[in-house]
Amino acid sequence: MKLLSDTSESIPLVFLITDGSVEDEREICNVVKGCLTSGGSVSPRIFTFGIGLYCNHYFLQMLAQIGRGHYDCTYNADNIELRMERLFTTASSVVLADITMNIPENLDSLELFPSRIPDLSFGSPLIMSGRYKGDFPDTIKVKGRLADMSTFIMDLKVQNAKDMSFDRILTRRQIDILTCHAWLSESKELEDKVAKISLQTSFPSEYTCLILLQTDSEKKVPEPMLLPEIFNKISLPKKGDSKTQKLVSLGCLGVGFGNLTATAKNIPPGAKEPKSPEGAEILVNAATNCCSLVLDRCCCMCCIQTLSYMNNQCYIVLTQLCTALACCECINCCYELCECF
Repeated sequence: MKLLSDTSESIPLVFLITDGSVEDEREICNVVKGCLTSGGSVSPRIFTFGIGLYCNHYFLQMLAQIGRGHYDCTYNADNIELRMERLFTTASSVVLADITMNIPENLDSLELFPSRIPDLSFGSPLIMSGRYKGDFPDTIKVKGRLADMSTFIMDLKVQNAKDMSFDRILTRRQIDILTCHAWLSESKELEDKVAKISLQTSFPSEYTCLILLQTDSEKKVPEPMLLPEIFNKISLPKKGDSKTQKLVSLGCLGVGFGNLTATAKNIPPGAKEPKSPEGAEILVNAATNCCSLVLDRCCCMCCIQTLSYMNNQCYIVLTQLCTALACCECINCCYELCECF
């Protein structure tokens, strides 16, 4: 990292591709953060790619955030080449680097995710999210560095969203980023914050578990619960009692924090990975196949807008389905491929 930090006419790229995890991942993040903070004017960009469930995807996301790069992953061996090619294309087509935003200091509070703005690449939208309190300005001054190392400055006009609830759309991204910071800092406060957001929005997280409660033959109500509360609140139906309520646990729909044992045994990804509950498996497979294989060039919003003209029930059903798939990869598909939001 020190050797790469001495460059001044180009931006070095570092790629980390792994299908396993190691014990000192937090130390790696802290060392890299220290090197980049004390380095030269041009810092290397770190791109990470995770394969399967044995690697710590939150470590990879955190490392990419620290290095102002991008993170991608796949849980399907058939998609490795496609997803890695997309990551390499993003890394090799940077049009604006070292991006900063002139945020006014008179805001009461401001949270920006991620805090270090990644580079803008051709064909890949740059997505930032955050929360603020106070009067937000009508324009924001954005500054960056072009390929010839010259400075680029632009005033961006702030547009208020009218027909789209962006807080719901960006919840999945916010939960992932906060989980990365909670893992790195081992902060119980951040873990509780993630769990609170998960309970308020019904988006699953590493610290909550999703329960489907079937009260009758027509209604199924998803209810996110904190992991310690599951065993206290679930009353299993008695055998042979058809009128009692039915509970289906989807378990924790998070990807976990890696598997050191499987990595040490050099088990190939997917060889003996624990099988997810049936409901969770259906959601994950549906989202993965939708985004990576079948609908690689369209998205949920496109389908919803098209079918809404055909039948109002299609609109309702697809809206509910896409809300469920947003827990997984579907929102990323809509953002990066179709830019329909």
